[in-house]
Amino acid sequence: MPKNGGTGHRNNAPRKRQTPAVQLDEENPIVQAFRNYSNELTMKHDRHERIVKLSRDITIESKRIIFLLHSIDSRKQNKEKVLEEARQRLTKLIEVNFRAVALELRDQDVYQFRAAYSPGLQEFIEAYTYMEYLCYEDGEGENEAKSVSDWQAIQSVMQYVEESSKPKGEPTEGEEMEVVPLDEKKSPKKFQFFVDPTEYILGLSDLTGELMRRCINSLGSGDTDTCLETCKTLQHFYTGYISLNCQRARELWRKITTMRQSVLKAENVCYNVKVRGGEAAKWGATFDQKPAEDVDEGFY
Repeated sequence: MPKNGGTGHRNNAPRKRQTPAVQLDEENPIVQAFRNYSNELTMKHDRHERIVKLSRDITIESKRIIFLLHSIDSRKQNKEKVLEEARQRLTKLIEVNFRAVALELRDQDVYQFRAAYSPGLQEFIEAYTYMEYLCYEDGEGENEAKSVSDWQAIQSVMQYVEESSKPKGEPTEGEEMEVVPLDEKKSPKKFQFFVDPTEYILGLSDLTGELMRRCINSLGSGDTDTCLETCKTLQHFYTGYISLNCQRARELWRKITTMRQSVLKAENVCYNVKVRGGEAAKWGATFDQKPAEDVDEGFY
């Protein structure tokens, strides 16, 4: 028995009558305008998702290329082979993946979809500039100075030409060859993938993290000259970036903070090479040898 037996259940209360839905007039110009807005937003969201997928593929492949470049070891003499493979894979990214993104962004406002392709573009710039740095690392003299591509150089690589339709085969017997007027013979259209200068600066700042790893790895392989030279390059990068007025650019300021940590790590490694390197040369490379009698160990 319910506690309040005198009161009935709420479900027994009379329900309000539901008014029938009013049918929309599809001929109404306001309704037609909102239908067009809905279709436009749907197309925009679909294009955004396709660009995100392409950018994800670019990011994954760029990380793999960076990992491949870190496998260069002076003891294995594999630098030329690794650089050639990395160059081919980067060229494939430009000709396939970035071309697909450029087709999606054709006749569109690229800044609306900047967040969709930004991670992939920054990772690609990091891999591309790191490959160039390693190519010019052994340069000697004034004509072969170490350098990486600037924004305009990368933009010039992202130029594409629209593929023309395949020509028809030769006519068989009984068929006449179709004559195309001169007016219909148009030159192939050109388009490009727009490289935002801001994205280039952000992607280039990530290069310092890879240089810091190369500095530490070169010390592990015994190449102290590369370690010291890479540290100098990091210092030049950091000097250039702190000269920028970027208080309002949060992402760039965050990357500069990370860059400072990379420079400090590389400097500590070089300090150990300079300070403790002489001791290692004095004591010898093997630990089973005992020090000579004339060596002062610091004991009384």
